[in-house]
Amino acid sequence: MPIPIHDPLAPPMPSTALHARRVIRVTGRVARMRALTHDTYELVVASVAGSPRLLARAGQFVTLAVAGVGQPRPYSFARDPLSEIPGQYTFFIRRVPGGEMSTWLAARDRTGTPIELTGPLGSFILDDGTLPMLLVAGGSGMSAVKALIEEACRRQLARDCLFLYGARARADLYAEEEIAALAAHWPRGQHFRFVKVLSEEPGDSPWAGARGLVTDHLRTHILTREPWRAGQFKAWLCGPPPMVEAGCAVLRDSGVRPADIQRDVFSDLRSPAPIIDNHKCTLCDECLLVRPVVGCIVETSAVERAANGSVQGYTPITPAQTAGLYYNGLVIDESRCIRCYACLKACPHDAISVAPAE
Repeated sequence: MPIPIHDPLAPPMPSTALHARRVIRVTGRVARMRALTHDTYELVVASVAGSPRLLARAGQFVTLAVAGVGQPRPYSFARDPLSEIPGQYTFFIRRVPGGEMSTWLAARDRTGTPIELTGPLGSFILDDGTLPMLLVAGGSGMSAVKALIEEACRRQLARDCLFLYGARARADLYAEEEIAALAAHWPRGQHFRFVKVLSEEPGDSPWAGARGLVTDHLRTHILTREPWRAGQFKAWLCGPPPMVEAGCAVLRDSGVRPADIQRDVFSDLRSPAPIIDNHKCTLCDECLLVRPVVGCIVETSAVERAANGSVQGYTPITPAQTAGLYYNGLVIDESRCIRCYACLKACPHDAISVAPAE
């Protein structure tokens, strides 16, 4: 009797999918959107019935994906997730020249459009200490920092807070009323201060506030005064890479320990892709558990590299289906990587890094 092609008693083939993930996918729709400035929008997404809830912390981010836009993009929550209506998520999105997602958003009112969220990702969150909080943001870095302030206010943390916000001009300022409302509800007996610093405001304007780079203001007007001069505080910096790098350098030069500085650098597809050092990698799969895009990290048995070290091609491994010894490695596919750097933060062996941009 011939052996049947399909034997119902045969054990099933192992699944090639990971059986545990630290991110989930949520199907939602754009509930509403509005312009905050000439180039920045507030986007509110509501999950559809039956979708799981994102158990996120303020300061974390998700990736947003919509039909017709090639790559998902990472965006930080602009509100403390536990202060939102359950199932709703708010984002501040700045229109970036050449940015596919932000250009799509700005083209017209996207209310009702299906959108997928993947997350939560990131570790830019509040600690459980009692030291004063120094928050520095630039541009759309307002989103994550505002969310942190909302969480601190909701929890009524007994901590002083200084928020420095850097923008180009008055036309770029937004969320001022929301920050003022949070300041009014700050824990009794604790200080809250919001300082706006404009770098390109015309000299003949009536602006009477701080001028220049926000990191210069931090150096000359904040860290020279008590209580910040003593360096006994926690710092969070969020925004464009030059601002974050400069701010971290100012803090380190003032004696602030690196362990007391948290940073969240906004990136785009022009930013360098992470690199995996397979001499350090133990194939623990921590990076695979947080990847928001299928195929951005690939298990491979051979990698072809260009003269500059970039990946030109690779031979992928399909777990449980590809024969051979388990002497493989991981590689990041630069064409699918969205530069969210979730893998870098998840790796416990310092095997993933980002080469400085040339």
